[in-house]
Amino acid sequence: MKHINKKLAALFLVLVVAVGATACGSTIGDMDIAKGESAVYIQEDGKVSYGVAEKFDKDYYDESKLEDTINKEVADYNDGNKASVKNAITVDTFKVKSDVATLVLEFATTYDFSTYIKEYNKVESNEFFMGKIADNSDCKIKGDFTSPDKKKDATTKEIKAMEDANILIIKGKYKVQLDEDVKYISSNCSVDDDGIVTTDDSDENLSYIVY
Repeated sequence: MKHINKKLAALFLVLVVAVGATACGSTIGDMDIAKGESAVYIQEDGKVSYGVAEKFDKDYYDESKLEDTINKEVADYNDGNKASVKNAITVDTFKVKSDVATLVLEFATTYDFSTYIKEYNKVESNEFFMGKIADNSDCKIKGDFTSPDKKKDATTKEIKAMEDANILIIKGKYKVQLDEDVKYISSNCSVDDDGIVTTDDSDENLSYIVY
């Protein structure tokens, strides 16, 4: 995971890669992604965009081989019995420019995004969840929560009681944009003036976004 080539060869999508924005990257929603950054955009219709940009500056890196690996991985998922619909995952963007490789994937549903992340990228079930709070059974919900405008606070007990609300639980640093209103974020998250949430960059702590 620490070695960049290993990251890229492992499909470049492993969700523990970090997040960001620059002119030579790509755009997801209202977010630009640049070298060393990752982003998740959860749309109102349930579609999810995921992007990552990483250094690609060694002579032995093979752009064509990486692209073939990505396309094969996506095809394997789409042809398998886990995909919820035809073409559940599509490659929106893959490019290498100025020694930065950028990949953007489009997922037809939050289910396909969650399933792909857990099963293909081997993310532990207690480190990632996206869905209704009532359906979460593996990830612990704990900590202090506040509304994006910091006018309201909520306890862990109050968050757990919001069973019909959705929650994103994730480990690592990401930019996250949601079309729906964000109700609460955990205290280790920040939100900018455009409503973009940035999660904690620690590999130890989970971040929570309630929407």
